[in-house]
Amino acid sequence: MFGITVFGQIAIVVGGAFLGLHYALIECTQPVLGDAVIGALGSMTALGYGLIKAPRNILTRFLVRVAFLWSGLAFLAGLAFLGQFLLGLAGFLIGDGTAWLSAGLLGVVGFLRARHPQACYRRIEGDYACSFRLLQLTDLHIGDIWSKGDLARIVRKAGHYRPDCVVITGDLLDGMEPVGPDLVAPLQAFDVPVYFVSGNHDSYTEREELLDALRDVGVTPLEGAIEETGWMSVLGIGYGMADTESNDLGRAFRGARRPRIVLKHKPERLGDLLDSDPDAVLCGHVHGGQVWPLGYLAYIEFPQVDGTRWHGDTMVHVSQGTATWGPPFRLGTRSEFTVVDFVPEGRDAPAGRDGKPKENR
Repeated sequence: MFGITVFGQIAIVVGGAFLGLHYALIECTQPVLGDAVIGALGSMTALGYGLIKAPRNILTRFLVRVAFLWSGLAFLAGLAFLGQFLLGLAGFLIGDGTAWLSAGLLGVVGFLRARHPQACYRRIEGDYACSFRLLQLTDLHIGDIWSKGDLARIVRKAGHYRPDCVVITGDLLDGMEPVGPDLVAPLQAFDVPVYFVSGNHDSYTEREELLDALRDVGVTPLEGAIEETGWMSVLGIGYGMADTESNDLGRAFRGARRPRIVLKHKPERLGDLLDSDPDAVLCGHVHGGQVWPLGYLAYIEFPQVDGTRWHGDTMVHVSQGTATWGPPFRLGTRSEFTVVDFVPEGRDAPAGRDGKPKENR
């Protein structure tokens, strides 16, 4: 389509729909003051999205936050007024105030679903030396909406699942923050190995500065590297890595110790990696669409938007993300931790590397 990327095409469609949504909201809101507020918020939202990649100061951060918050709330308001219209056709009359109140309640529920990730459990059995539990974090987007304090909260909650290792599959940061060890310091609270591969947002600033900051707090970046321990092997495919390089790594990974775990941010071009016969491929990036019905649009670019698929004995899991980007709301999706128990064949209960069942540790 005239050389426009898939992302650009989606942006055009969403932008057009957003303009139409504001026209509809103004038509549905009678007071002139309400129309003015909606118009002002829409204008600031357009400006804020235009400044997404601008350096952050008080003004740009305010406008970007307004853009994120209002675009989500406006969408929910649109759903509420659509509901009002459909109920009116059925003979139930709902006032405008009730519709706005419903949008606000949807916003509260959507924010709580975004802020409080839930566990998504998976179990893989194989010829392993011991049982262990892996926990995946992805797409935390620390920056404009979610703060360092939110990262600390997520780390505390993740620790309740008693993982034996933690992996972060990209977009740890929003990408517009000055990067230093202090920003990622909450990750030091993990007392188990932590591995990281970058996502697209991690590349919007100096990725090397982020990798250095992570090393300073004890996190191991795997940007095109294989880490082999006495109980597992991990291959990290950094964002933007050339296919030839990742394919070479995949071939080298075939002989590594099981379980073999591949970390990759975007769930695409996995064919050659699957040929290396990994036990698990863990991805993120898509957020499950984050807000319904955007997940259907994501299928334009990605064959797997969320959840788990099995390719032979290999589990490919695309997490919906541990937080959100943009509007801090979820509708039809949830924020999640992925908890994967790797268990030797024939063993009933998952256990840690110390051999003790999780419930007894």
